[in-house]
Amino acid sequence: MRQLKAEFYKMRHTFLLPLHVIVPVAAGVLFLAWTRISAQLQFSVFVQAVGVVFPVLASVICAGNMELELSGHLQGFLMTTGKRESIFLAKWMSLEILAFLAVMGSVILYGVGNRTILGDMEIPFSIFLKAGVFLWLGSLPLYLEHLFLNLCFSKTVSIAVSIGQLLISALFLTGLGQGKWQYFPCSWSSRGTSLYLAEKFNRRAALGAANTDLRDILTCILLGTVLCVIIFIWFHFYEGREVSE
Repeated sequence: MRQLKAEFYKMRHTFLLPLHVIVPVAAGVLFLAWTRISAQLQFSVFVQAVGVVFPVLASVICAGNMELELSGHLQGFLMTTGKRESIFLAKWMSLEILAFLAVMGSVILYGVGNRTILGDMEIPFSIFLKAGVFLWLGSLPLYLEHLFLNLCFSKTVSIAVSIGQLLISALFLTGLGQGKWQYFPCSWSSRGTSLYLAEKFNRRAALGAANTDLRDILTCILLGTVLCVIIFIWFHFYEGREVSE
């Protein structure tokens, strides 16, 4: 808990905290305005857009966070008297807490605006909240992956990978993702949440997908767990990298 508190102290005077406020508010307001003007935009499109851009946002946020450590040549990050994995876990948790607040804030803003401004009372507010939780759960492996890429390589590699993940996430919203999306963590936020909403609104045909069964969910959980274990084992033996950017 002390390490988690220290992570928030580190980010206090950086762009990371304002970014987690500005981006959700801007996204919610923009999509509400678009819905009001076009009268065609649906909540599922908003969710898909957020899920698709999540890899790039995760890359930028992780790169900005790791710059705090690289400026000190990783000495403050690696010099710990306890288990080394705990400081990495604290960094991951701090970013995920901010991501959760940002995602839920954006979804709640859209949901409130959808009811008060647009007068749409058809969607229960619980669906907005559950969709936000599913979006956030899909970000868990993304942040861990990009922390790994920034520690092992550089922010350039992380951003390049995130652009590829963005394209995969967008493509897997179509029929191309059928039977494949659960093996690509970058698509879990967009595709998984879209399938949840499609099932709630009986629009699964729009995604060209068969019913999501327990096997798909277990595949995501197993793959995410294996990914986490591998990265934490790697960090146990991590000794820093050359900083030459």
